Amino acid sequence: MTVEFRLLGDVEVGFDGRLVDTGHTRQRAVLAALLVDVGRPVPADQLIDRVWADRPPYRARNALSAYVSRLRGVLTGVDGVRITRGPGGYLLAVDPLTVDLHLFRHLVSRGRAAEQPAEAAALYARALDLWRGDPFPTLDVPWFADLRTALEAERLAATLDRNDAALGAGRHAELIAELTAAAGAHPFDERLAGQLMLAQYRSGRQSDALATYQRIRRRLVEDLGSEPGPALRAVHQQILDADAGAPPVAPRARPSRGNIERRPTRFVGRDDDVRRVEEALRDGPLVTLSGVGGVGKTRLAVEVARRARFADGMWLCELAPLSDGTAVGHALAAALGVQQQQGLGIEQTITDYLAGRHLLLVVDNCEHVLDAAARVVDRIVRHCPSVAVLATSREPLGVEGERVVPVHPLPDSDAAALFADRAKAHRPEFGLDPGVAEAVGEICRRLDGLPLAIELAAARIRAMSATELAQRLDSSRLVHATRGAAPRHQSLVAAIDWSYRLLSEPERALFARLSLFAGGFDLDAAHGVCAEQGSAEEDTLDLLIGLVDKSMVIARHGAGRSRYLVLETLRAYGRDRLDEAGLADRFARRHAAHFTALAERGARAVQGPDERIWVERVLPDYDNLRAAFERAVADRDADLAMRLVTSLPELAHLRVGYESATWAERTLDLADPGHPLYAAAAGAAARGAWNRGDFARARALAALAGGRVPGRGTGRVAYPGDVLADVALYADDPGAALRHYSAEVERARRDDDPIRLVWTLYYVAVCHAVLRNPEQGLPAAEEAVRVADPTANPTAQSMARYALGLVLKKSDPERALALFDEAGELAASVRNFWWHGIALMERAATRAVHDDPRRACREFLDVLDHWERVGDWSQQWIALRYVVRLLARVDAAEAAVTLHAALGAAGRPSPLDAARPARVLGDERYAAASAAGRSLAGSAVVAYAREALSHHA
Repeated sequence: MTVEFRLLGDVEVGFDGRLVDTGHTRQRAVLAALLVDVGRPVPADQLIDRVWADRPPYRARNALSAYVSRLRGVLTGVDGVRITRGPGGYLLAVDPLTVDLHLFRHLVSRGRAAEQPAEAAALYARALDLWRGDPFPTLDVPWFADLRTALEAERLAATLDRNDAALGAGRHAELIAELTAAAGAHPFDERLAGQLMLAQYRSGRQSDALATYQRIRRRLVEDLGSEPGPALRAVHQQILDADAGAPPVAPRARPSRGNIERRPTRFVGRDDDVRRVEEALRDGPLVTLSGVGGVGKTRLAVEVARRARFADGMWLCELAPLSDGTAVGHALAAALGVQQQQGLGIEQTITDYLAGRHLLLVVDNCEHVLDAAARVVDRIVRHCPSVAVLATSREPLGVEGERVVPVHPLPDSDAAALFADRAKAHRPEFGLDPGVAEAVGEICRRLDGLPLAIELAAARIRAMSATELAQRLDSSRLVHATRGAAPRHQSLVAAIDWSYRLLSEPERALFARLSLFAGGFDLDAAHGVCAEQGSAEEDTLDLLIGLVDKSMVIARHGAGRSRYLVLETLRAYGRDRLDEAGLADRFARRHAAHFTALAERGARAVQGPDERIWVERVLPDYDNLRAAFERAVADRDADLAMRLVTSLPELAHLRVGYESATWAERTLDLADPGHPLYAAAAGAAARGAWNRGDFARARALAALAGGRVPGRGTGRVAYPGDVLADVALYADDPGAALRHYSAEVERARRDDDPIRLVWTLYYVAVCHAVLRNPEQGLPAAEEAVRVADPTANPTAQSMARYALGLVLKKSDPERALALFDEAGELAASVRNFWWHGIALMERAATRAVHDDPRRACREFLDVLDHWERVGDWSQQWIALRYVVRLLARVDAAEAAVTLHAALGAAGRPSPLDAARPARVLGDERYAAASAAGRSLAGSAVVAYAREALSHHA
């Protein structure tokens, strides 16, 4: 009996082509949730979140078990299909290609790897034909709604790839109608517009193609304030040049459009405020929303950002988790996904990255780090002409050109509507009939129209009527409960105080202790830090659910572990209660100890098969890790600081950025050099200096280890001797590096340490490649693969495949390309930006010489973007050398000479033999191109290279 599972439309199961009944909506939701993660265990609490969100039934685990049991009955007798339950949760085992979602992804992946356009187009068509409508349209809980949105984005990406392939196969005429409709639905999509222009032009409609370009250019300029990107301009120029036979030049998909998440609650009222903020943003690059805590500044800013249209997206940076202003730059960089560039400070890195981008940056909760936030924001608005900043703060930043928009409490009608909306979440039958409306109006007036206070009061509607609630507010003298503050702030503090006093004593204790978390927490952290000794995790969960129900804590449910957040105003109130009880220091130390232990567990796990799981587990707590480090330093607890900073090179350094290396450097000043972790801390600090391009500082820090070798399990990048060898490798002494790593290979063999052995074998192969005898590195690379695969560690497997590809790229380029693809996918799967980047780079370089130079141009555009975001200029210069060679290969002599001169001006070697392009260009053009290159510096070199590649992609 054959089975088909369908998610790309209504949830359906077919046996031999016949649909079977899979039960009612919730049961189908359980099936769909298991099919999305087919072959992987899904924890029971995660399934409950997916199926019921924040409204699980009584005894939800029993209900889930019943649904699973019924599904087992439906699937009984089907070969190869089973639902099991183990320590990790429920698992549905079946061939993934029997699920249309996974078959769709498989076909799209094959399409992207296909060599011939016609073959690729056929594979994309098969994939898109699997869609029967909106995925699981009857499942309306947040997890499925978010997944539905993400799948629609996958569908659009596959459609755009299909269009490219079909254009390459000459099917332009049959695409015109579909492309015209799609361009109408996505009027700002440059890639789609470029595809339509090519289809129109190649169907003999040149005037229509040019009109399409003018139409999208006008929209981009008028609505987004930006010109079309280089790829779309290249299509336009191709048409103007009547170059009908060239392969399609499709604009690359833009990078991520931002990190503004969909909010689970409805935005109520404030239409006039939204318009005021939008007008202010049109008038100037910096707008600050000011007002008292709880007035709704953050929600208004997020709503404005959600409605905005910026070509490079809308990005939110939350400063509330920071304890002081020293980390503002790092917080902004982390929000943007940017790593500190070599030789530059973090603020210069940010402005360099933003200088050529058109985006909206929302900087939230500036008031407690006002000076630092103002300094960074001022620098951004001065040096990044296409960036708009929307800040929220209880007071203005005081930056030149700042437009301050005061955010006032809600008017009566909007306040009542907000109360009713939030009350319905607790009592679905709640409505504003005349008697209730009067009581609600009284409640909102007593709370001065402050949204946070109103939401706290609405959470009580489950336990009492609106009239009773109004009477309780009156009897508690809420408005006058706090002296010495502005009246509206009195109302907010009093509303929080009233809600706090209505909590049970255990709820109060937990709420106050939760104020220690920076940037959110999960159940494990809440229990580990805040629970009384001997209490069960289920008790903590019950208390946490109670706080969520009463709107004192926000729950955020995603694809992974559920996380919780205390709003900053509530967090400050809770911290005051903790201070009053004299418990702040005690629980702050528990917080630091908990997150240090979490980092240690993660550091061990990321060197094994569960690397991805632990990266996703630990990285959301980066703000808590920072707070834990600062606490250890404040307490002068050198041992705790040492344990923490030596756990972060694997987890944070390769995935977040180089901030944790500065923590290691600070710890060296605190700790005794005899500490057993001192050498690892020196290695972590030295690696940070190396990444920043400060080789002298790297040598000095590595020397502090006194030649000691860190113990087994130390982060791969944190060996002081390796840092010294890498300095030699990049400073033109690869022989010294080879001698070091050859000796370390033997040490790793003696220690029976496979992770260390893969690392050292990898470097032996790299050193031989740099010394131009890659064949001598082949045995080391092959051994690295043999050693890495049994570890099932993605980073080790990625490194080994990269090393083998590197030594084979001249002798067996086809195999090398496949190895680089595997290496990149493995690194990306665990968010390892460094090894992902070098795999992308070597794949493009190999393709440029041995495969398809035009495709290599497109791939190098991605490489340049990657290293610009990562901020690793040592790799960016290598990429630019490859680009020079590639431009010469595609007969772009003028651009090659310009970049050749730019490399020379920066003191970097160039691979170009200038004699040939000098003959091609002639003396005058050659001199002009060289002068242009010498005038380029830093990011301007990258921008020029990007433009040149776009014309040949």
